[in-house]
Amino acid sequence: MIAIMVEKRECVEDLEAILSVPDIDMVQFGSSDYSMSLGLTGQRSHPDVVKAERTTIETALKMGKHPRVELGDISGAKPYLEMGVKHFCIGWDVRILYNWWRTNGAGMRAMLTGEAAVAPAPQPVKTGTY
Repeated sequence: MIAIMVEKRECVEDLEAILSVPDIDMVQFGSSDYSMSLGLTGQRSHPDVVKAERTTIETALKMGKHPRVELGDISGAKPYLEMGVKHFCIGWDVRILYNWWRTNGAGMRAMLTGEAAVAPAPQPVKTGTY
């Protein structure tokens, strides 16, 4: 499987031609890099960025390619599912580690300072075969 990232305005503008290249199977929009390329660093919900993401997803579906979306958690999945997205990355290494350290660090800090006891962080649920 070959996947590409869309991170520049020119890529969105030429996406149909790019997705016409044989053997490209999947496309993912990179909102952080795209926003930086527009001079809108960190503004992933800026209307121009959101429009480009929607265009990327719609173009991929129209061209028979699989759009893929990265989410921090499942709470943001519904609008993408409604657009027809079926491929997701939920969480990524830095986010997973950050959440673990934040939860466990806060719990340990509370225990060390005598604050209210904190329940241990929930462990990830194992599904499928790894």
